[in-house]
Amino acid sequence: MKSLKFFISNNFFSLLLFCFAVLICQFAGNRGVFPIDSFAHYDSGFRVLKGEHPFKDYWVVSGPLIDYIQSLIFSIFGTSWQSYLLNASLFNGILSLSTYYLLINLGLKKKISFFYSICFAILAYPSSGTPFVDHHSTFLSLLGVYALILSINTNKSIYWYLIPFFMLLGFLSKQVPAAYILFSIIIILFLHLTHQKRKDCIKILKNLILSSVSIILLLIIFFKINSIKLDNFIIQYLYYPTTIGEQRYKFINYDIKNIFLNYKFIYFSLIILFILSFKNLSFKMGYYKDKNFKIFFISLLLFISLVQHMLITKNQIYIFFLIPIFLGLAHIQLNKFKGPQKKYLSVFLIILCIGVTSKYHFRFNIDRKFHELNYVDFTKTIKGQNIDKKLIGLNWITPENSRQFDMKFEIELLQNFKEIIKNDDKNKMVITNYSIFSSIGEKNISGFSRWYPGDNSAFPIKGNKYYETYKGFIISSLKKKKIKNIYILPDVSEKNLTNYVNKKCLSKQNLKMKIIKYSLNENCSEFTSINKS
Repeated sequence: MKSLKFFISNNFFSLLLFCFAVLICQFAGNRGVFPIDSFAHYDSGFRVLKGEHPFKDYWVVSGPLIDYIQSLIFSIFGTSWQSYLLNASLFNGILSLSTYYLLINLGLKKKISFFYSICFAILAYPSSGTPFVDHHSTFLSLLGVYALILSINTNKSIYWYLIPFFMLLGFLSKQVPAAYILFSIIIILFLHLTHQKRKDCIKILKNLILSSVSIILLLIIFFKINSIKLDNFIIQYLYYPTTIGEQRYKFINYDIKNIFLNYKFIYFSLIILFILSFKNLSFKMGYYKDKNFKIFFISLLLFISLVQHMLITKNQIYIFFLIPIFLGLAHIQLNKFKGPQKKYLSVFLIILCIGVTSKYHFRFNIDRKFHELNYVDFTKTIKGQNIDKKLIGLNWITPENSRQFDMKFEIELLQNFKEIIKNDDKNKMVITNYSIFSSIGEKNISGFSRWYPGDNSAFPIKGNKYYETYKGFIISSLKKKKIKNIYILPDVSEKNLTNYVNKKCLSKQNLKMKIIKYSLNENCSEFTSINKS
């Protein structure tokens, strides 16, 4: 008992921070849903739990790591909405603790570090609340950045070793922003190595190379053990996504609003960090060798990387968590000053952080802007258990169905479909962005893709050079699983099926509530032809 009390007393801030970070993310994740994003890893995590694998059993262009993490959480806590949210919530807790540890390591007092880390916890993963590829990629890459800062600050081998580890995990969550941040890290590494002793350079490079080779080998071994073809990974995760990026780069809008106005408070925080950092440097000779300069430069490149990512993805902005990080780093620089103005500037930084954190807390955690719920009436939410008991705790409301009548129809649709698939004992599959039915029914009926956005952002459509590859993947999946019936819910287009499988191989039936049922013709020549009409 004495040892427990000693542990709690010495780790009070850490425990409080972790619990707060987990709880606020759980709160946000229970506040409405945006089906295509909110349910992205619900059924796919269940699929992995039941022995399936991304790249092999379903087509993915991002987020394979999240599916594996989710399957692990399901295996420990059971399959439910609340254990689903734990994926994001635990990450929020770990990230907040990492931020706290970073600030303390750089010389900030525990209480002040705790304050900035609390603000970080509010603005980090709760903006989504549910597991999301952009968030996982960003935050795992952020841990890589933290490891880089700690490496430069302490020169401990463990931190150098961790950089490639976190960056690969970030990349396996989503290719970008991890790739952008990795490029930024390489720039900083090059700068750092240019003025290090030869033996120190060798030591650093040895750790980086050893770590990189080790984790790549482990990944290849994992693929081999689980019979995941390397070709599938390369095509789905490396080659095909470049065609998406090429298309999006053509439409990037570098205007004042997208570059500056959307991020004005981040810019302001970064400017404060810049002024205080260079005030301490006094522009002395060789300032680029100074740790203060490197930390600022890392912060700048991190910000540029994430803004570039925001411009390409065109998702709602979620990177305001940078503000408490930058202000925390600025506070460290401020503590090196002397004079009466130091106290007033410290108060200013704290008040600024409180104000900005409050602003974005209400916008993203309360109004749920990231999931486009900022215009719905949250008094009209429906309890998730009305759909299924595994959704207990979820307050159901969606952007498209914010009016009570529409939402009642939506709930009735999902309830009816539960009964339909319950009474269908044949091998079946469902195409929908309401990816909850496999985990609810404890039997995999999910489709050949994780989601169906209606464009080429999840899988190749006609005209894409990997269209035939994806078509072959679908045919193979239908054959391997001996699928007899395919259901399509009204939230997605039936073209997600008919553009890849010849209509002569399909028998269509319109069910109630606009649900479509396709039965596969067993006499069809192995689903090898595509409808040309």
